[in-house]
Amino acid sequence: MSKQTSQSLMSRRLVIKAVGIGLCTAVASSLPGCSLGVMFGKMVMGEPLTPADFKTMTKEDLTKGKYTVLVVCSAPESIDSEHSTLAYDVIDGVTRRMKLHGVKVINPDLVASWIDDHGGVGSDPQELANEFEPDYIAFIEVQSFSFREPNSPKLMRGQSSGYVRAFSVSEINGHKKVTNVFISEFNSTYPKHTPVSEQGRSSMIFQKEYMDRFCDLLGEKFYDHRPGSDI
Repeated sequence: MSKQTSQSLMSRRLVIKAVGIGLCTAVASSLPGCSLGVMFGKMVMGEPLTPADFKTMTKEDLTKGKYTVLVVCSAPESIDSEHSTLAYDVIDGVTRRMKLHGVKVINPDLVASWIDDHGGVGSDPQELANEFEPDYIAFIEVQSFSFREPNSPKLMRGQSSGYVRAFSVSEINGHKKVTNVFISEFNSTYPKHTPVSEQGRSSMIFQKEYMDRFCDLLGEKFYDHRPGSDI
């Protein structure tokens, strides 16, 4: 087959495909009721994105890369003693997810080093604002966290609760001013219906799986996402 003939056949296929899509769209739009048209739209374009809670509340879209965000995480000592790296894992995981979605972020390693040097995050974000000069501080406060089903040491189920706050940082007369502009509560349980037995899945694999989902849940408060990913 000549090169010219091959190109001609390819052009015909593209025209036929375009006509087919156009006909399907016309048919879908003529169907009674809007639900079938919506379903067809989802088949072609996929599920629409769910707006980020932060954008809904503040009207600011962090994924445009205009603002720099600092992510920090705190947890009570009772959690730290059992999950010593939880705060650092959350800072790293959420920061990486933000970066992947176009949010301009501060290096989580620098944040972790600052926390080590200062003996923790504390409850006042003012020092962080002075040190790193971000536009926003995403402050994740974990109040409870566990990989285990209560009273069942052989059963695994990720459970956590707490708050996500965001502070805007502005400069007035040479001084940083920190203002709380966003707050959202989180409660997660995974799996929702029944716990997982250690005999069916290793503890290490399950813990990584839940941490990934947990960081997704927290990160999605700051960027638009597909529905159905909440836990």
